[in-house]
Formats: sequence, C-alpha cells, structure tokens
Amino acid sequence: MKKTFQKTLIAASVGIVMLSAAGSASANSLLFPYFTTTTGAQSVLSLSSNTTATAGGETLHYVYNYGTGCTHFDGLGKVTSNDVLQHSIASTAAGGFGKAVASDASTPFYFPLANTQGFLVVSTRTALLGAGVISGDMAIVDPTTGLVVSYAGISNGLPTDAPANNANEGNFSGITDQSFNLSFYASALVTTSWYGVVAGNMSAAIQAGANWTGAATLTNNGVVYNNDESPFSGTVTKVLTCAGTVLPSDLMTTAQQAAVGTNGGLIHSTVSVFANGGTGVVMGKLQTILPAAGSPFAGKTLFHREQAPAF
Repeated sequence: MKKTFQKTLIAASVGIVMLSAAGSASANSLLFPYFTTTTGAQSVLSLSSNTTATAGGETLHYVYNYGTGCTHFDGLGKVTSNDVLQHSIASTAAGGFGKAVASDASTPFYFPLANTQGFLVVSTRTALLGAGVISGDMAIVDPTTGLVVSYAGISNGLPTDAPANNANEGNFSGITDQSFNLSFYASALVTTSWYGVVAGNMSAAIQAGANWTGAATLTNNGVVYNNDESPFSGTVTKVLTCAGTVLPSDLMTTAQQAAVGTNGGLIHSTVSVFANGGTGVVMGKLQTILPAAGSPFAGKTLFHREQAPAF
C-alpha cells in the first residue's frame, strides 16, 4: 500500500495544481470547499490551534454539507492549545483510517457515509473572546482517478466564540468571486468538470441545523468559444444551490456544443443572480486525464481553484 501511495503521489505531482485559499488559512471558521469519500479515496483533515486556546480545550463544530442535496450533518470535536488534530474525514466504518496517530487525545468528528462528496466548515465554539484561533488544510488522495491534492482552509477572519459571536460562525460573505474563465481541453484527452460552492453567511442555517440554500445563477453571457476563439452565440444558465457540479455542456446549447466540437473551448461565465444569501462562488476545477493523453499525464486528475478575473 505504501509503495502504491508513493507511486501515485510522485506521478500526480507532475501535473497537480494546488487549490489556493483566499486570504489567511487562520481563522475561527474555516471553509474546506471539497472532500470526497469515494471508495478507495482518502480525504484527510489537519487542524491546529494557537497559543491562546482555553485550558480545557477548544470545542470544534464540524458542519458537513454533502451529496446532491447539500445535506447538513454536524457534530462536535475538541482540540487543545498548540495541538495538531489529523484524521480521515470518513469514519472507519465508511472507509476512513481514523486518527493519523491513534493515541492523539484530541477529538475529531467523522463523516459516516462512503461514496459521496461535499464541503466542510469547521469553527471554534468555546466561550472566550479571542481564544481558539484555528488553521488547517485538507489533503485528498484517490488512487482510482489519480487525484492527489492538498489545500489550505479558507478563513472567514471573524470570531465565533459562543454565545457573543455565534452569528459569525460560517459567515463567508467576504467571498465575492463571481466571474470565471471556464476553459476545457479536447474531450478525447481530458474530462473537465467544476465543483462550485456558493459562499455567503451560512450562520442561520448552521444554527438551525438546516441545509444551506445560498444560490448562484451562472450564465455563459450569450457566447462560447471553440479552441480557436471562434464565437458561437446562445444564452444558457445553470443554478447552483449550496454546491454542485458544473459541466461544460451545462453552459452551452446543443447547437453550441456541436459547433464548439470536441477540441476544447472557453466560456466566460459570470453569476447573473445570487439568492438566499449567496455572495460568491468558490469554484474548483477537476480535470481527469484520459489514456489518449499518454504518459506521464494519463490516469491523473488535477484539481485547482479557479481565479475570478474581471472580464
């Protein structure tokens, strides 16, 4: 198993692009915009606390949002001052390995389902203003698709101590990304998709134990381009509620798909409307490289966060 992991890691590193985090990775609420519990894959969370955590340990609130319905599932963990907590997202019953160090006295809160994907928010809950600042990162390895990626959690930069600042928990309204250059390779070489998380103030949903329903309507702005910059008109929109997958075909008419063909293309996509508290989108791009691409890329999956340029 160790040799297989090392081989996958080294080979995938040729093409992997790290998922960039907006702002600092240190805050009281951290957003991890993608995890998977697909059979054989491991999503591994690493959390650490600062020097001012309370003596009895910081209460951590894990909020998983998973599946096509972006279903809410939450629970509590604990970390102490200057501690490191590292564990699989999935429980052992769901295919995870548990804690990286079995004797670690910290307490994780695991996700109990295999074969799903989603995003995670982790916050401190201890009632002491200014204490318990956490930072963290997520590492994902999927030997089946060749995905190997590591990224820092995205900070909201706000205190979430209870009860004074409960309203800040999961408040990511500072994320306002809403324009994306969605490019894709020839379909015979690469299968391209995006996983978008609608950001905003999730606090009310978290406090109520409800599903986050922030929504963003993506549009192709009435035109798409083939790989040689030829434009083809036609307007298509795609609504993301909470989070979801976007395919190139989701933002093209059938005529545009036929005209663009199989050699790749470009869509200048923007959010035309936000709803239910959405303020921005964290857009992650997944590119699965097919056998026709040849060595050393074939069999790998690349993952990165899309930038949000002005058009």
